[in-house]
Amino acid sequence: MTPVSVAPTGGFLTTGEVAIRIGGTPQHVRELIKSGRIEAIDIAKGDGRPRFRVSETALAAFLDSAAVRTTHVQSTSEVA
Repeated sequence: MTPVSVAPTGGFLTTGEVAIRIGGTPQHVRELIKSGRIEAIDIAKGDGRPRFRVSETALAAFLDSAAVRTTHVQSTSEVA
């Protein structure tokens, strides 16, 4: 996804805030955004480096997609 330049209206997180929530670094968050794994907007005015913002909804979608889903395996003690 290519980030678009729009002004946030609230409920948006900086890359630093997202990093804290996922236990990573702002650089890693920017890499996730650039790879399309986290949807973001770019509030920069087109001059200089991007200033990404991530919505709570986009962060929740990323966390859901990254969740590890396991299958319950019945132990021998449960069978008896």
